[in-house]
Amino acid sequence: MSLTINIYYKGENGSAKEFAKEMIEKGIVEQIRKEKGNEKYEYFYPHDDLETVLLIDRWESSTALDLHHKSPMMMQIAKLRDKYNLKMKVEQYTEISKENHDFETVIRQRTATRKFSDKKVEIEKINKILEAARLAPTAKNLQPQKILVANTLESLNKLDKVTPCRYNAQTVLIVCSDKSIAWKKEDYSTYEMDACIVATHMMLEATNIGIDNIWIEMFDKEKLKEEFNLEDNIEPICLLLIGYKAADCKENPLHNKRKELSDLVKFI
Repeated sequence: MSLTINIYYKGENGSAKEFAKEMIEKGIVEQIRKEKGNEKYEYFYPHDDLETVLLIDRWESSTALDLHHKSPMMMQIAKLRDKYNLKMKVEQYTEISKENHDFETVIRQRTATRKFSDKKVEIEKINKILEAARLAPTAKNLQPQKILVANTLESLNKLDKVTPCRYNAQTVLIVCSDKSIAWKKEDYSTYEMDACIVATHMMLEATNIGIDNIWIEMFDKEKLKEEFNLEDNIEPICLLLIGYKAADCKENPLHNKRKELSDLVKFI
């Protein structure tokens, strides 16, 4: 079990960035990285929020984190935080294992991977992800989803002709929907909605079993239909890239930046 802590330091007139700069210059950051059990200690600077600095702090166990909290470093950090008059927002996540997470861990861990290694996804894991697609709900249970598994050199080369966003993934799930099967009412068809539900199920199951992934909509749909000889009634909806992230794949520092629930939800 490991713990990830996101700390948002917010100040005024660039004070949060000055705080992070002094933390680094005084060697505090490097000392913390050398503490037993520290897996990550990194500052990020959101480009759309000039007054906030994000610290991603990861520890291999709660014991290691407790020792860190009792270390002399904490007093130095507190003094610097007071010096720059910073406000803090803290989020903590527990990572249980690489497989069979509880659902909340899955939805918190899921992130978009934009650089994959050459390692191929094992067929048993691909099948497990595809089973999640089979079990996904669709309107009237008509199950219009059609999924193409592209994991050969030929099929991947074809995909490279229709999207700039393969990111070296060695397996791509082309999520399509059969418009002739999907439920219709008046001038509306659920073919796209059904496919999106299916893709979401696969994305979360991939995360659950330790397979990195990203949902891609940036591709030429007509050219894809041509490359893979799809019938007119088969509509490609999205690409789900799956695999193992490259060692130098950068994390998105804004991944866990979310609006407050009160901004998104209204009880009526």
